[in-house]
Amino acid sequence: MTPTSSLRVDLGARAYDILVGHDLVATAGAKMAGVLAQPRTLIVTDSNVAPLYLKALEASLDSENIEYASIVLPAGEGTKDREHLHQLTDWMLGQRIERSTTVVALGGGVIGDIAGFAASMVLRGVDVVQIPTSLLAQVDSSVGGKTGINSRSGKNLLGTFHQPILVLADTGTLETLPPRQLLAGYAETVKYGLIEDAAFFEWMDANGAAFCDGDADIRRAAVLRACET
Repeated sequence: MTPTSSLRVDLGARAYDILVGHDLVATAGAKMAGVLAQPRTLIVTDSNVAPLYLKALEASLDSENIEYASIVLPAGEGTKDREHLHQLTDWMLGQRIERSTTVVALGGGVIGDIAGFAASMVLRGVDVVQIPTSLLAQVDSSVGGKTGINSRSGKNLLGTFHQPILVLADTGTLETLPPRQLLAGYAETVKYGLIEDAAFFEWMDANGAAFCDGDADIRRAAVLRACET
């Protein structure tokens, strides 16, 4: 079994854990059970991610007797707009969401941003679990509570800071990324070394080929270090 690493984000009452490892989607129900205010979730995902991971996530929730409903939004940056935000929040309200219901964002940065933003707005704020499925989301947008949508004036100009209650960074999902997306996330990871950690930069440089080729231990270590930074 591939090990899982954890990192505690110490924010007092809003503290949460980041778990980094392989097959975390398939075990998400067990990981989430201890932090949910009630055994009920609303899953937000997109048309690229749903065929790959939605059934596995739902099965993991079934195994823990956690209720769920799911919505599949269109994939792509165009989803981060007012129209899709309104669609999402209307759906949540139609599901009779309660303040103790948890929103689960299953996808890349677009889904994490819009689902997190909706969670911060509906009923003046409900819990959200981030399950980032892209490398860029695992090392950046899923951590720190950044949420938002785009406007005609620019990217991410409408949003909130709404910390998750748990982040599950499943490095196994990186195996289904197109090479261009994987390399974009690799570049973002390397930036942490350029900003403040020369040793990490050199380590990423030395292990770049293995990282891109799918070495599970190197990917887990890199994502964890980026989240620490």
